Amino acid sequence: MTGLTVAERILVHLSRFIGRCDEYSAPADVSQNGISSAARISRAHAAIELKKLKEAGLISEGLAHIKGSRSRRKVYELTPAGRERAGLIEHYASEAGIDVSSILDLARCDPELMWDSLDEAERASFGLACVFRNPFDPAVLGEAARMVPLNDDGLADVPANMRSRIPELMDPASRRSCHSMAADHCLRAKDYAERLHHLVRAGRGREAAMLISSRGASLLEAGDGLNDTLVLLEEVPEKYRGEVDALKAKAAMAAGDADRSRSIIEGMLEGPDRRLGLILEGELLALEGDLDSALGSLLSARGPGIDTELECRIADLLCEQGRHQESIDALEALLARSAEDGSYDRADLVLLHLGKSLLRSGRCDEAVKTLSKGMGMAPEDGRQRWHLLLGEAYQAAGVQDRASEHFRLGR
Repeated sequence: MTGLTVAERILVHLSRFIGRCDEYSAPADVSQNGISSAARISRAHAAIELKKLKEAGLISEGLAHIKGSRSRRKVYELTPAGRERAGLIEHYASEAGIDVSSILDLARCDPELMWDSLDEAERASFGLACVFRNPFDPAVLGEAARMVPLNDDGLADVPANMRSRIPELMDPASRRSCHSMAADHCLRAKDYAERLHHLVRAGRGREAAMLISSRGASLLEAGDGLNDTLVLLEEVPEKYRGEVDALKAKAAMAAGDADRSRSIIEGMLEGPDRRLGLILEGELLALEGDLDSALGSLLSARGPGIDTELECRIADLLCEQGRHQESIDALEALLARSAEDGSYDRADLVLLHLGKSLLRSGRCDEAVKTLSKGMGMAPEDGRQRWHLLLGEAYQAAGVQDRASEHFRLGR
């Protein structure tokens, strides 16, 4: 297919990295993995070819730290004789009309020609590689990892042209199967946002709904393409319907699709998830700048018990309307109620919103004290919002060094 032998492809590949490696640092491309990937052969085959080239005096072998790795690995570079041979090969290829770059650079290959050149087993592996959106562990592909280039971290990294076109060339059953295998890999890797992406496209709606139920907040924070994924999720078990619809509405809001979000919320308002629908309606109206209507929706969502998160959001809206003292009074009453019954339910969250209201009312010193107290109660891995607000508070109080430190920690 290429018009060049395996050995010739290796020599031309290595000619791209002359002078780019030493014992301290070398790109993954000159390791056995990188070479097998570029030449599209197995690592075992690459080892045989490299041994032959070394014995012929065309390449030399050494040890170097691969970029992104702490260990030293075998790396290969051309000898003077190898450089001369690589130059002759490129000259021959040019005369023969062979596009060497497209042979060695998967990004320049025509996806349809590439797909047509693969046998059934190769299609199954390469198709799996092409459904991954992000670099991944090449071990997932087994020996077929040779077909996919590796990045400097040693991860398989399929060019965008292949990722966008190859799945379209696959039959639906094969595409679903590849997404299903990718979803299982993402579970092992604990990459839940990517797992959701693949579960939905594999048709595994129940598992997708269960994942949303257990990790909805973190999925929303991950964000990337979430709305596009959730548009495809249609059939879910009724027990998860409210949580799935809520995440769909929030993802649509985050993506700027207010019409879709409103449509989902309207459906929730007509069913058993009306209260949750009212809260989401309030969020959407606030996002659109209709603070009075937003406040009305949130107040209508109140139930017989105390919902701390809802009360904090109501206080936020009062603050946004300039009703700072009402907001502060409401949050202080919430803290007092928690102290009376000894529950201290989400006291850290209440202190966060109280600190924000104090800051917006110009009471910077009180805001610093309140936020500092609350941050001490918050989980260490969830303090970004605290740091950013403390940065604002210290800046407003004229303590620039402390402000800068909190802004740095909040980034």
